[in-house]
Amino acid sequence: MSCEPAEASPSDQQLASAFAGCLATTIRQADRLVASVFDERLRVIGLRGTQLTLLAGVAQLGNPSQSDLANATHTDPTTLSRNLDRLFERGLLDRVDCEHDRRVRRYVLTEAGRRTLGEAVPHWQAAQREIADRLGTDLCEVLGRVSRALAQS
Repeated sequence: MSCEPAEASPSDQQLASAFAGCLATTIRQADRLVASVFDERLRVIGLRGTQLTLLAGVAQLGNPSQSDLANATHTDPTTLSRNLDRLFERGLLDRVDCEHDRRVRRYVLTEAGRRTLGEAVPHWQAAQREIADRLGTDLCEVLGRVSRALAQS
């Protein structure tokens, strides 16, 4: 088989056309494009957008369990665990065993985590403005409504 790109067969094209307009694909593409802007802006302080979301989630929720944080941020368990471990290793979060249930660990911001969260604000704001400028007010509002509608179902 040649390593040169080949044109897809008509039957493959027809099969693939069944997936045209796939909402999952469209949303994932939009997510990747938005995430890349946030990741680029946050790189200067050594964070990714997913990690900032978790730091902010811990700050907002107080001392959430991993389950609490997963529910609040709609993050899958593997991604959540990997990013919590990285934040813990960097000293931005501490893990505290729950008194009532030893199987549950709660997460709290460290002083370094608070400083990093504070340092993230202007970079997050710049990314937020960039995306808002690209989309415009109307599409930003639509995106918010879409997210809220999906979260309710």
